[in-house]
Amino acid sequence: MPFGRKKKKKIISSIYNFIKIFYAFSRTKKYISLSIKRIKGTPQALSLGLATGIAISFTPFIGLHALLAIFISWVIGGSMAAALIGTLFGNPWTFPFIWYFTFEIGQFINYGFLSYEEEFSFKVIKKEVSTLLAIVKNIIIFANMFELEENVAKLKLIPFMLVGSIPLVFISWIFSYFLFLIIFKSYRKKVKKNNI
Repeated sequence: MPFGRKKKKKIISSIYNFIKIFYAFSRTKKYISLSIKRIKGTPQALSLGLATGIAISFTPFIGLHALLAIFISWVIGGSMAAALIGTLFGNPWTFPFIWYFTFEIGQFINYGFLSYEEEFSFKVIKKEVSTLLAIVKNIIIFANMFELEENVAKLKLIPFMLVGSIPLVFISWIFSYFLFLIIFKSYRKKVKKNNI
């Protein structure tokens, strides 16, 4: 084997590396849970913020999730810091599943109205995300209507994903809001009980 290892990797070192990686993920989980516990705010505001961040992660507006979550959380009176933490739900491990499900749901909802004949691929999504960011840049900086219309016409997957994300946004927002409201209220009661 020309590109193989000179010395074979021992099973002990493989197990050790797996434990290190698992420990790193558990540290990240602890860090996020500590940061959620230390955020100031009422249980309702924190739940609104986290639910908004998680729900926004289902939209196809990659690169704008944090800004959208902060803005919507500010409008509805939620915690903006909690909304930022909630956007961590959308990450490199979950985005492929989210994108695929939103596309499939969008195709199901749009059945008969719009059609997409090509195969779903992440190369196309990458191209469309850069087109989406060019549209945002056009709106904010240049306001060039001709280029804006041209870029919007290039979008093929994003409209399906946007339509497909609507039910997922509502379901995830409602579910996570009530889940985190219960968690934060019970945590506050526990802290209050221990302080007495």
